[in-house]
Amino acid sequence: HGDKLRRAEALLWVPPTPPPVLRALLVEGHAPAVRWCHGFYAGVDPIAAIAREVLLPAGIPLSNGRGAFSSSLAEYALMAALHFNKQVARCQQNRRERRWDKFEMSVLRGQTLGLLGFGDIAQHVARLGKAFGMRVVCLRRNASKPDETGLADLVLGPYEGPILPAHKRALLEQSDVVVCTLPGTEETRHFLSSAEFDAMKGGATFVSVGRGIAVDESALVAALPRLRGAAVGVFETE
Repeated sequence: HGDKLRRAEALLWVPPTPPPVLRALLVEGHAPAVRWCHGFYAGVDPIAAIAREVLLPAGIPLSNGRGAFSSSLAEYALMAALHFNKQVARCQQNRRERRWDKFEMSVLRGQTLGLLGFGDIAQHVARLGKAFGMRVVCLRRNASKPDETGLADLVLGPYEGPILPAHKRALLEQSDVVVCTLPGTEETRHFLSSAEFDAMKGGATFVSVGRGIAVDESALVAALPRLRGAAVGVFETE
């Protein structure tokens, strides 16, 4: 495909293609006509260095798949909240054992949905949470930024400067369902660790649909006995 590759004007990076492959195509002259590069997923952190060192100096724009999977991930988050609140595993076990087990199921209505991050994915989660009658609280880097969606009942975070532990605690202590939608950056690495999971309400549900490095997985495992459950769709090593 040498001739076709040399004539290609756009490159699509689809994980798990190793980033060095993309770098080699661009740096070693295999695709000299490229004028646009697109990342299939919303997260492009694995190729951030290539964007800075290769694409930016060459004037090649990099776009991503922001919004393409927001509805699917939002449905996953609410599915997880329902799964643990309705004790689906218990119901399935009862069915297998042909046992009548009378117990009270929790309802999402009236619960607080805590969103770490308030980008496109989180906003889709918020819409579904609102449909279930949930109160929506979000943590964002700039709390002074207007919520044009009108979905958040409460916005937490700094008006200037970094997010502090107190900002995290303010959200975690009141949330019945916590959904992490954070991107993968050095600032978000292990954004949730032992202190944060300790701050969560006993019996809360945790859902991770952002980037895996935002969650300290060892701390999450240690916190599981306190939680109603955890649904982890991304991992630090995938």
